[in-house]
Amino acid sequence: MKVSIHAAERFLERVMSKTDYTCFDINMVIAYLEKVFQDVVPNSCNKHFVIPGFQNYKAISRQNTIITIIPKGEKHVR
Repeated sequence: MKVSIHAAERFLERVMSKTDYTCFDINMVIAYLEKVFQDVVPNSCNKHFVIPGFQNYKAISRQNTIITIIPKGEKHVR
């Protein structure tokens, strides 16, 4: 599963509580999330997954790409 730059930025901001980050940080998060979700096979066009190790956050995917990261209690608006 691919990870968008937007999702990597939201991971850094929301999960890791970082306000300043570099392109290197974004690339490391993309590599991490791709590794975590490499065996995930979505069974529909739109899906959300809890991020392993970060149970209070979920990844929203669309067409085999993680597009954003949101806190578990929030609803995703299309």
